[in-house]
Amino acid sequence: MKITNAITSFKANKMSTMQANYVDKKLKEAKNVDIITHDMTDRDGANSALAMWEYLNNQGINARVIISKKVPQALGLRNYDCNIVQALDKKEVDKITPDIAFCVDFGGSERVLENIKEHIEKAPLVMGFDHHSEVDISRGNYVQFRRPLLDDEQVFTKADFYSDMSAKSATSIIYRFFEALGKDIDSNQAYDLFFGLVDDVTKRNLVKCDGTNGTIIAQSALYEDKNAFEIYTKLREKLNDEQIKTIAKSVDIISSLNPAQQEFKDSLKDRLQYSDNGKIAYIEIPADDSEWKSLDGDNTITSTILNRFRQETLAKNDEVEAVICFYEAHGNYRLSAHTKNPNLLDFYKYVEENKIPNFTQNSGGHPTRGGGGIKTNDPNVCHNWVQNIISCDEFFEK
Repeated sequence: MKITNAITSFKANKMSTMQANYVDKKLKEAKNVDIITHDMTDRDGANSALAMWEYLNNQGINARVIISKKVPQALGLRNYDCNIVQALDKKEVDKITPDIAFCVDFGGSERVLENIKEHIEKAPLVMGFDHHSEVDISRGNYVQFRRPLLDDEQVFTKADFYSDMSAKSATSIIYRFFEALGKDIDSNQAYDLFFGLVDDVTKRNLVKCDGTNGTIIAQSALYEDKNAFEIYTKLREKLNDEQIKTIAKSVDIISSLNPAQQEFKDSLKDRLQYSDNGKIAYIEIPADDSEWKSLDGDNTITSTILNRFRQETLAKNDEVEAVICFYEAHGNYRLSAHTKNPNLLDFYKYVEENKIPNFTQNSGGHPTRGGGGIKTNDPNVCHNWVQNIISCDEFFEK
């Protein structure tokens, strides 16, 4: 077997026993561990945290899960009874200074609340698993994987922070961690990991979830990814039909929209605008938009509606290279985007360097999907900002 010390990458390939044992030993030496995920927590982040909490709890380690803004019930988590702390509750968060701050599914530091950054800095050791390109929340010893490993190649390392940007979900990496330790996970643990995986790959159109019929169907692009499909298959084999139906219904929010939500979804096609060269399709949702306000603005349901809209718009328009939704969220304006061929992170870099000096990237490291924002609550500033971004037509003509 070839051994390498290079900073490499893999698509959630098998984790080396050395790496898994190193992380496991550090965790078992700790008395208190805080498991923390990103702001506006999604199901991949939440289920990654839950899977690690149950593992540590079974080892007799005092562990807490710090989740941002959304309650577990809203995310459809299986277990609501683990030791969960809301990230905005600074007083409760700061009751314990953990021996280890274990970060999962973080991406860049822009996705983390300021009080949580401060909390992490107090911990003697920062560790974690991630699948995003940004790892600046970690400090010191980490490895970021950038290319697929060869069949006879194994990463020879012992890293505190282990980030594989080509993995399809953070739960995929946690599955490989358990696998490397020889841990045979049960149906409940498989449920959590599969739930997180399906939620993230659905956003990439790698699987189709039908909440009405209770089905989850892998698409051709997932079959083509040998390692991601292997994890998908192994986890699914441990689940029964009812578990599959529950996950499908939870992920496919679109199938259970109420009339007001459905009306908002249907209205998006009428809001659609295009850049002059037709390469960028976009919608603007002002802060005072009555439909947006009636649906409580940016939340799990509206985010899913916008996500589906962006996917469908890209699929239906051959000439469109990017679909961007602009909206108000928590006092500032934000955007969410999908791109086809261009790398979204390259586009953001171009915008930041050439057009929008106060633009804040918040993409999470996905090459074709992510978010961003501008620190203003002035609709006029937002509109000018939109027009400046849309004027970046030359980026798509390179």
